[in-house]
Amino acid sequence: MSGNTFNAILWSDGKQETPILTEFPAITRCRACRGFYWVDDAEIKGEIEFFMDESKYVPAEWKRAKPTKYFTINEYMKVLETGLGADEEKERYLRVHYWWAVNDFVRLDENAQIPSRYVKKYHENLAKLFVLLDERDPKDRIMKAEIAMERRDFAQVERLQSDLPENFGWVVDKMLELSKE
Repeated sequence: MSGNTFNAILWSDGKQETPILTEFPAITRCRACRGFYWVDDAEIKGEIEFFMDESKYVPAEWKRAKPTKYFTINEYMKVLETGLGADEEKERYLRVHYWWAVNDFVRLDENAQIPSRYVKKYHENLAKLFVLLDERDPKDRIMKAEIAMERRDFAQVERLQSDLPENFGWVVDKMLELSKE
C-alpha cells in the first residue's frame, strides 16, 4: 500500500530494483489454463477498499487466489511469439523485460556469461528493441546506447549520448567510462 525508492539500484539497461516499491507485472499467465493475459485486460471480479478490514469483507475464494507472477525468460519469448505484444507499447514492454531477465544472469557477477542457449534470441530481441526505442526521448536514447554498448558499437554509444539533457550527465559519464573499458 506504500513504498519508496530508498536503497534502489538502477542498472545501465534501465532496470530498477526497489526493495520497498515493487513493480506489479503488466502481463502474466493463468494458473488454471496456462494462457497469457495482460493484467489490464482481465475482468475485474471485485475490489477491496483501501484500509478495509479484509477479515470481514473479502470473500474466501479471493483469499485463496494465487498472486500474479513475473515471467521466466522462456515465457517472455513465448508470449512475443503469440502476438500478445502486437501493439508497439506492449511489444516494447515484453522486449525490455526479456532483456532484463536475460541480463539478470550477469548483473551481479562481472565474470558470468549469458547461457549459450539464450544468446541468439537475446541479440535478435535487442535488434528489435533498438528499432522500437525513440531517440527523441532521452531515456530511450540511453537504453539504445546500452544496447549499442552490448553490441560493442562504441561509436553508436557516443552518438546516442551526445546532446542529452544536462541532468543525464552522470549516466553519460558512467557509460562512456564503461565503453572505454
